[in-house]
Amino acid sequence: MDTKRVAFIATFTALAVALRLLKHGLAGPIQFVNAPLAFAMAAAYAGGPWAGAAVGVLSFVVSDLLIWLGPWTPINAALAAAIGWLWGLAAGAARSRTTLFVLAYVSTFAYDVLSSVLGYLIYLPSAGSALALALIGLLLPAGGGWMIGVGPITEFTTAALAVAAIESLRRSAPQLAASRI
Repeated sequence: MDTKRVAFIATFTALAVALRLLKHGLAGPIQFVNAPLAFAMAAAYAGGPWAGAAVGVLSFVVSDLLIWLGPWTPINAALAAAIGWLWGLAAGAARSRTTLFVLAYVSTFAYDVLSSVLGYLIYLPSAGSALALALIGLLLPAGGGWMIGVGPITEFTTAALAVAAIESLRRSAPQLAASRI
């Protein structure tokens, strides 16, 4: 791996970790944006599948080392890596912001459902009950009841962050977004 690719992955990982730590410091464990996933998607868009996968894994592992490791760490890291890798294959073909946003929203929704199902399977007896709880959990009130529909809020803000990062790359470093490090 060349130094340019290492620096690219390290920069996107650092951005994801810093934003996740900031969110955690301000709002605690309430989920309303998934910075590691958003930056994995942006890194995959500009750097290809392996860059997206590396940022997905590293940003969850490093930030969980600083926040708290748990059984969710390998689940979240593996899913973020998979989505980052898939984004590296598919997202380069998406040119419009609307298409990127929809792709990011669907990717985040898939991540949320799969991470919940895999996490619940540790405690629940069947995949069906884990899936039902995961889907219901996307809409249940959080944070003492004041935040309803945390799932769709998270999908929206994460997709918006991913598209904003991609658009920033397109404007400030068009050769980077076009060359795929």
